[in-house]
Amino acid sequence: MSITNEVKRTAGRFFVCIFLAFGLFFIISLCNGFCAKVYAVGDSGSAGDSVEARLIAQDLAKEKKAEHKSIVTDLFNQAKAEYDAKNFETAQQIFEKIVQIDPKNKQAVHYVQLCKEGIVSTVPETITGSMVKRGKANYVSKEYSAAIADFESALAANPNDQEAQAWLAKAQQADGLSTREKVTKEERKYVVKDRHVTNEEKDTSEQKALLDVDRGWLPPEKTSKEEMVIEEVIPEQERLDAEARKKLQEKMASVIVPAISVTDADVQDLIRQLTEMTGVTIVIDEKSLAALTKEQPMKITISTVSPMPLLDVLDIAFKTTQLAYKVETNYVYVTSRANREKEDLVTRTYKLKYGQRSTHSIKPPMEFGATSETKEKK
Repeated sequence: MSITNEVKRTAGRFFVCIFLAFGLFFIISLCNGFCAKVYAVGDSGSAGDSVEARLIAQDLAKEKKAEHKSIVTDLFNQAKAEYDAKNFETAQQIFEKIVQIDPKNKQAVHYVQLCKEGIVSTVPETITGSMVKRGKANYVSKEYSAAIADFESALAANPNDQEAQAWLAKAQQADGLSTREKVTKEERKYVVKDRHVTNEEKDTSEQKALLDVDRGWLPPEKTSKEEMVIEEVIPEQERLDAEARKKLQEKMASVIVPAISVTDADVQDLIRQLTEMTGVTIVIDEKSLAALTKEQPMKITISTVSPMPLLDVLDIAFKTTQLAYKVETNYVYVTSRANREKEDLVTRTYKLKYGQRSTHSIKPPMEFGATSETKEKK
């Protein structure tokens, strides 16, 4: 299809060249006749011949106008025929020639624009043409980055494509303006937020100052009584076990399990597979598992698209089941949720420290008139 259009365009250009050559020869002949008549008018030196000279000039002007109109009409008819045949490039050249001859010819100006639109709509589906077409669509949709990529691809296929070069420059300029607009909006957002925070700080400082003034008018506060201090007593072995569990939990968070995908897998098989992958010992409460699977077996379906920590994999695997896990000192214990909740109960001992009381002894007064010796005898 593109080869046929190219042949038509070539033939149209050939006929246009022949027609323009013929028109140029005709215009030169017309100018020679006009010069001869003007020379004849100039040779008549008498005043009586001035009227005749004006009449000849008017006739020449009418002939020139009629011939000019005839040339424009012929060119327009030929250009219209080329346009109807969808030879838009040839038709555009002829219409532009008409506009040069007669700049006030609005119909020719209109057809020049129609030819340009026809050329754009009939761009051959080549790499350059399709890329330029898609780039224009992206430019209209304000997808400037995609438009730049399309125009650069078109220029890679045809570096001399002036249309792609022009559109690339437009897209780059629009993309730069869009980026600057986004940056300006973001900066304005931060400035507004900063101003808001500054105003809040100012208001807070003023309120704090007013509060200090109000407190200055208050009577002095009474000294509070000494509060009771509570000290938690944790056995040494329990503290060591807690540290061991914390280390194992950190290891489970750092050990990465490759992407897995299992469907209706047995719980024990999945636990065994995770143990082999990670090297972390996982123990199952067989009694609780048997009670849960008495009526029907428990199956687990899990699929991960990327490697994940062992801690997250266990959370996902047991989330939809009645199982739960507990991190012990050197292994992970899997049991039922009911047992897990019971095991969460712990016993703590607290030592209470009260304020110390200061006491002093008071000796009773001696009886009136009695001596120390008399008091001792009594």
